[in-house]
Amino acid sequence: MNAHPSLTPAADEQLPPLPSRSSLRPPARAADTGEPSGRTLDWRTGGLMMAVTFSLLQMLNEIGTLMAIPLYGSMSAELGLTPNQVSWALLATTLCGASTIAVLAKAGDIFGHRRLMIWCVLGITVGYVVSALAPSFTVLLIGRFLTGVMAGQALCVGIMRDRLSAVDRKKAVAVIAAGQAAGVFLGFGLGGLFVVLGLTWRITFVVGALLTLISLVAFLRWGDDSDAGRRHSGSARSLDVVGVVLMGLGLTALCVGISQSMVWGPTSFATVATVGLGVALLVGSLAWEARSSRPLVDISEMFSARLLPAYAVFLTMGITGMLMFNLVMGWAMLPAAAIGYGFGLNPLLAGFLFIPMTVAGAVAARLVSRLLVRVPARNVVLGSALLLGADFVFLRFWHDSLITVLVAVFVYGLAYTSLLTTAVSVIAVEAHEDRAAGTASVYVALALAASSIGAAIYSALMGWGTDPVTMLPTPETFDVGFLVAAAASVFAIGSGLTLSKQVRLSRIQAH
Repeated sequence: MNAHPSLTPAADEQLPPLPSRSSLRPPARAADTGEPSGRTLDWRTGGLMMAVTFSLLQMLNEIGTLMAIPLYGSMSAELGLTPNQVSWALLATTLCGASTIAVLAKAGDIFGHRRLMIWCVLGITVGYVVSALAPSFTVLLIGRFLTGVMAGQALCVGIMRDRLSAVDRKKAVAVIAAGQAAGVFLGFGLGGLFVVLGLTWRITFVVGALLTLISLVAFLRWGDDSDAGRRHSGSARSLDVVGVVLMGLGLTALCVGISQSMVWGPTSFATVATVGLGVALLVGSLAWEARSSRPLVDISEMFSARLLPAYAVFLTMGITGMLMFNLVMGWAMLPAAAIGYGFGLNPLLAGFLFIPMTVAGAVAARLVSRLLVRVPARNVVLGSALLLGADFVFLRFWHDSLITVLVAVFVYGLAYTSLLTTAVSVIAVEAHEDRAAGTASVYVALALAASSIGAAIYSALMGWGTDPVTMLPTPETFDVGFLVAAAASVFAIGSGLTLSKQVRLSRIQAH
């Protein structure tokens, strides 16, 4: 899900002096000074371990989401699930995250980020336990929905905004981005290992619960708290959740319409009406937030020239990420000897195809944080978006060789991590310190919503391109899938073209 540098008024001005560990200052707008308003953690004695802890949380989120994918076949067989129900077992997690993160992050901005973080991690743990014990699809769906309580990343931004200097936030996001990239490989690899060892999907969810508890222990030890609770002490604390409810219903309707489009017909009344209803509800949720006296999201800030392009990056990342993982894993596990295409790999070996992404993510996270000191953010976004689109076009024509797929996965890791690091950095410099988690929740919600749409697109592709004899997807299904992913890069390309030239991260000097 991931460098939080900040702006100062002019390129030739110096950063204001950092406050001491015990100093407190009145709240100030993040974009004005870029510095925390309260106690600042020294990077070596506390900041680094906190960043590593947040990276672990992000890594385990990825592992918990992805490690179950290789075992959906055995899950389907045991519970008697239809392919559509299997898709919803995956969609439930991202839909819950997209629908609830805004209210959870806003609650963190009001009541304290650490408290909400603990409740979120406990909720995810309960979700894994319910999933492991599920006797039916309905109970499984409830469990998978609970594991989607993914407000952790947004809450971490709120904590880092108050506890790390502007320079150290930049370092921290590079660490978190590397953890996310590693989680992709480890998630698929762990799920594949369970298949090879003959372990059940229920054991997978038990392991997910244990890993989540480990992350909670790490957070309790090294995760600090922000000043949010102190800042709102004595003030009215209330939340308006109508916008979140409308957003959740809208996303659900939109994903139902997309995933069933090839069953109902792309232009059928059911498809058009369901997708239209979803869009209308999403627009309604934004309209409600814009008119609310206690909005969960600052709509005027979200649609500003400085922030909207950065948020749009996550539409590309969510859709292309879900398509990349499913298409590459799906192609790799097709029985090549029997049908003449695919790689015939077991889930464990297929997961190893994402090792290059892990390597590329670690490299890109470090290089991009340095590149942003010298190059305008819009240039980095545009270059990375073009590279991402070209990579999917490359895969469209050359995905029949293991070597070319490995190269494409490496390039994807470079482009993906570069977009992630740059977009988060731009968003971080614009976040008001009283709304740090709420601002971050927007991009995480967009990424999760786009992932849900990506999963729905993949489901529609499989419904359209499955051979009725072999019941396996045809080669044309993957050709179209990679082109759809390439087309989704248009959101990030547009972001690079429209991002304000005034958003420059070169004012942050590295230690």
